Amino acid sequence: MVWVALGLAVVLALAIASVSAAILRVLPPPRDEPAARPYAELISPRLFLTVLVAALLALGGSLVLAPVVTWPPWVALGTVGVLLAVVDAHTGFLPLRLTGALAALVVVAAGISAWLKADPVVLVVALLCGAGAWTLFHLFWLIGGGIGFGDVRLAAIVAAAAGTTSLEFATWSLVLGGLAGVVWGLVTRIRRGSDGAFPYGPALVIGPYAALILQLFL
Repeated sequence: MVWVALGLAVVLALAIASVSAAILRVLPPPRDEPAARPYAELISPRLFLTVLVAALLALGGSLVLAPVVTWPPWVALGTVGVLLAVVDAHTGFLPLRLTGALAALVVVAAGISAWLKADPVVLVVALLCGAGAWTLFHLFWLIGGGIGFGDVRLAAIVAAAAGTTSLEFATWSLVLGGLAGVVWGLVTRIRRGSDGAFPYGPALVIGPYAALILQLFL
């Protein structure tokens, strides 16, 4: 089964890296930032390699460590989720269309996982986790918690994906994603030599993978 997981990870990573340029070409700029650079300007061999390596690590680790019945949400996060995180890391924006595509994939994936487990409660818990994360991060956004509204959407999607495993796993994913965000922010501040906004999306996507690794020691 390990070789099946690794083989699938390689195929999916190559697939998302190969279509990343085509996806970026059709993404419109952020509505509230008309002067933002077109996403197509990110297209380069370096971007291809970044997406490929990140997807390989995400998919390889999750498909090997996670039960087969939970693979669908990990596939969504390890492909479109990784591309979304890479775009955010380079631009500071989470494209709405790509975020919407990830949300749709996660809902479908949660439904497939519920079917594989023969337990409809899995889908209910996933949706509740997503709604809970949306509420929490929306509150952070309203009080000026230093996050963008794209992060609110992404947090809900990530929590829903993690919620297909359990409520506890979704909670740990958000907590560890938050800690990753703190570390990311400190590194960014040190590199810049000043405080300021930084992409939070990559930290949110990292959260479930950190939680998966943490499970090995609990």
